[in-house]
Amino acid sequence: MVIPSALTRRALFGVAALLGPLLRSGAAMPADPLLAAIRITEAADAAYRVSGFVSQSQIVAQASLSAEWRAHRERLAQARYVARTNLHALTPTTQAGARALVRYYADRVAAHPTNVRGASRAAQKRLREVFARPGAWLPPLTHHPPLPS
Repeated sequence: MVIPSALTRRALFGVAALLGPLLRSGAAMPADPLLAAIRITEAADAAYRVSGFVSQSQIVAQASLSAEWRAHRERLAQARYVARTNLHALTPTTQAGARALVRYYADRVAAHPTNVRGASRAAQKRLREVFARPGAWLPPLTHHPPLPS
């Protein structure tokens, strides 16, 4: 077998070094689209929450919020809405997806310490709707503690 001179060991290592991270990132993506949607929604929730803390600190400091900041916060709110809408459109078809969805809603309830009862009822309503869809995995509520009320 004759190896072309362009395919040296150094060239092969260079190609492997360039393609390695791409292949690993593709393998690291979850197979279940629900898990990916939960990650995106959690990131959107966190970004919106942090922007709220920044806005609140500016208001407490008696500083006015710039038009650019308000527009940025509106874009974050829109991205959060789109992420949640996409998540709500999916149905958990695996046990891991069902557990992750219940865990996501439990974390959201825990993030609202002032309105735990209302957040819990809203989360339970959404979970009932999702798990009532045809083809949905059985809800893991019997295996996990119920959402705080």
